[in-house]
Amino acid sequence: MSDRNIVVDRLRALAMLGVIGIHIGPFVFASSTPRLDLFLLFQVFTRFAVPGFFFISGYGLFCNDALHRPFHYFSFVKKHLVTVGLPYFVWSLFYIAMWQWEDMYRPDRSFSVSVLIVKFLLGEGCYHIYFMVILLYFYLSMPFWRWLVEWISKKSASGIASCLTALAALQAVLYIWSASYWYYPTWTQGHAMIIRLLNERMNYLPLFYGFVFVLGGVCAIHEKPVRNWLQGHFTSSLGIFLLSCALLVWRFREYVVAGIPLEDIPGKYMTQLTPEGLLYTVCWLLCFSAALEKLVEQKRLFLDVLSEYSMIIYLIHPLFLYYWYQWFDMLGFTMSQVPVLLFYVLVLITSLLAGMLIHKIAKRCRIIGLLLLGRAPK
Repeated sequence: MSDRNIVVDRLRALAMLGVIGIHIGPFVFASSTPRLDLFLLFQVFTRFAVPGFFFISGYGLFCNDALHRPFHYFSFVKKHLVTVGLPYFVWSLFYIAMWQWEDMYRPDRSFSVSVLIVKFLLGEGCYHIYFMVILLYFYLSMPFWRWLVEWISKKSASGIASCLTALAALQAVLYIWSASYWYYPTWTQGHAMIIRLLNERMNYLPLFYGFVFVLGGVCAIHEKPVRNWLQGHFTSSLGIFLLSCALLVWRFREYVVAGIPLEDIPGKYMTQLTPEGLLYTVCWLLCFSAALEKLVEQKRLFLDVLSEYSMIIYLIHPLFLYYWYQWFDMLGFTMSQVPVLLFYVLVLITSLLAGMLIHKIAKRCRIIGLLLLGRAPK
């Protein structure tokens, strides 16, 4: 299909809203609204966001009959090193300069290039930017993903469902195996960089998000039947989604009963990579895709505005999260006097306004667009 899929565009906006929610979540109990339901909303039910972005990325790379168009690997990689790699480098350097520059110096005050390289390799410039590292590794390994998507897409409907189920199971097994402690070979001792790469494997290896990426690609290949199915199955999709929410709440309760601190549960025990997190992501995609199919005739929703500026909002929102926290103090408010929903809205709106300004500047100055966005906005 030559037209943009407005449902996928709006899913991108929702995923961006989810990312901001994840990063606002740690402030729930410090705010004036320290409620468990808000903690669940921001820290548990937003876990669809990162895998949702990979689903959208997979869709974008395989839509418009991509498998039947010529694929030139080096041209493909070169293009995406500009569109994703360049803004990743610039924004990482910006956040490192803002908050981590002291980490670059050894005790003798000499500058450590190796520390800087590791931060770039692992997406440690800021807590949200590792997504772009994984996406770059998807691009570098694109021949494999093209083969896998094509192989699955050629099967019957039941065959596709079976293959995707098997792939999801393999990804869940990989996560469970990788989440346990690994014993490394003795030759790795004394090689700090190798040990770091092994320990942080989930932050850069694309295999941990391979299922949702392939799912996006397969949905792009079979876009028309998928959208037709979604248009007639909103109620059942909603029911499945609510069941997955109930499963997350039950798992959350089990961890609370086991005595695990609330703040540790989302980041250590209920990440998007756990089997229940993966199931929830699929159910979320199913339900909200079906819901958005009912709104395709509605033009210029606020979601469309958010989708247009989603990348820059994603990149810049940690800056406003930090500064709003500082500004509250300057205005004479403690965090315990600020409702967390207000904090969320302020971060979102200021990030959006800043994004609009950056887009406007980038239209006039192409180099700014390339450095900050990887492209010149139209």
